[in-house]
Amino acid sequence: MKVALALEESESGFVRADELEKRVGELMDSVSGKGVRERLREMRDCAKAARGDGGSSRVALAELVESWKDG
Repeated sequence: MKVALALEESESGFVRADELEKRVGELMDSVSGKGVRERLREMRDCAKAARGDGGSSRVALAELVESWKDG
């Protein structure tokens, strides 16, 4: 989905503070970070549309409820 940046773990399996700081900076200031932010905005807008009146999530939920009523 390309909506995150990979974090490098230390030998102990944890993410060091300096690694996290580097990735947050990359997310905020780099071209790849800008791409991630743009994809997240697009996904947010699609999710809002799906939850809105006539959206795919609303329609699917209504169909599920109707199938329970009929069953």
